[in-house]
Amino acid sequence: VASDGKHVSIDEMRTSFNCYKMEIFKDLPKIFIIDACRGENVPNSYEYTTRGNEKLHGHNDDGFLTIWSTTKGHRVADLSLLSQCMKNAVTSKYKSGYPFKQMLQNIRTEIRKHKSSEWYCVESQDTTDYDIIFQQR
Repeated sequence: VASDGKHVSIDEMRTSFNCYKMEIFKDLPKIFIIDACRGENVPNSYEYTTRGNEKLHGHNDDGFLTIWSTTKGHRVADLSLLSQCMKNAVTSKYKSGYPFKQMLQNIRTEIRKHKSSEWYCVESQDTTDYDIIFQQR
């Protein structure tokens, strides 16, 4: 619901700024900050203590990083391309302590070099408040 009381969907907003409707925004970041309810569920909080012994409360959905091969409503051409690019990025970078969020940029770049890259728009949803760094065992 917009400030004037009318409804506009997220898909409508995104479509309004895509590179076909607004060519001036092609290859530029489009940042949407959406402060709205996304359902009716009430979260279950949990208490945790920081290193400074401060007690805080977290949301039950904290700590998730979800990566999608494309955005909602779209298909992909090769169901293994994201997995292969992820494997390549992680195995080549994890020994150097490379943060996973930076690896994700490498994954996007590698996909763009692939012949069917137009089918992919890697999307991540992140509720973590820390860097993910893989360690060799």
